[in-house]
Amino acid sequence: MTTVQDQGRKMMSHFGIPYAGAMDQFSYFKANQILSNQEGSACLEMTLMGPEMGFESETQIVFTGATAVITQNGVEVPMGKILQIKAGDRVKVIRFEKGQWLYMGIKGGIESELIGGSRSFYDGITRKSKISKGDKLFYLSDPKPFVPVNSYAKIKADWFGTDTIQVFKGPEWRFLTKSQQEILTQKPFTLSKLQNRMGIHLNEAVINTLSEILTAPVYPGTVQLTPSGKPIVLMRDAQVTGGYPRILHVCDSSLNVLSQKRPGEKIVFSLI
Repeated sequence: MTTVQDQGRKMMSHFGIPYAGAMDQFSYFKANQILSNQEGSACLEMTLMGPEMGFESETQIVFTGATAVITQNGVEVPMGKILQIKAGDRVKVIRFEKGQWLYMGIKGGIESELIGGSRSFYDGITRKSKISKGDKLFYLSDPKPFVPVNSYAKIKADWFGTDTIQVFKGPEWRFLTKSQQEILTQKPFTLSKLQNRMGIHLNEAVINTLSEILTAPVYPGTVQLTPSGKPIVLMRDAQVTGGYPRILHVCDSSLNVLSQKRPGEKIVFSLI
């Protein structure tokens, strides 16, 4: 499930095209910042397991996000440090130890096809939806400096430890009873195995009698309440409209935190 990702297609939702982009935007930005890449440079995104890669020309790379065991020519290398790559080098992601999404930034970014202002893979938009064995990826060297994004600069370096997910009230929050609202903001929720780049299902149900709504806009971070009472948090590849009540919305920094949680881990919504 390795893909090419960047900031995503944030100006295409009126065409029905999802945002896409890196699941953990903070780790993605961090990789480009370390390499002094331009803002928006494309990275490789891997989940739970990674590929073995052979490099045909010199470059620099860095790994951020999930903690993983990674080797360069059979020797284990550190996370978050620039690795000097020579022609013929082989880099292998052995295993993930913590978190779900790992990013490999490369000097100048990956030069995959640009569609709608983004190189992010998405099935039906780009020709490929994931990297396959034998694929060749092209990369460039670009000396232009990366401009840090202030909203990410304030996030603590180690955000894996927190289980608090900050949320705003959603448009249909007002239709919930006080008891239902207290359950949503005071009780822990467990991440289900039913999750992917589109959304994360939560195991615990909030019993309700809310009706479905007329199809309305949804975004990455929208928390929908299903008829069964189980919430769904929409992630980066989420559809652009939906008919379930939108009870909460996860703020962007917490969406990065949530993306790195594994099935079985617990979270608590904190209203801001």
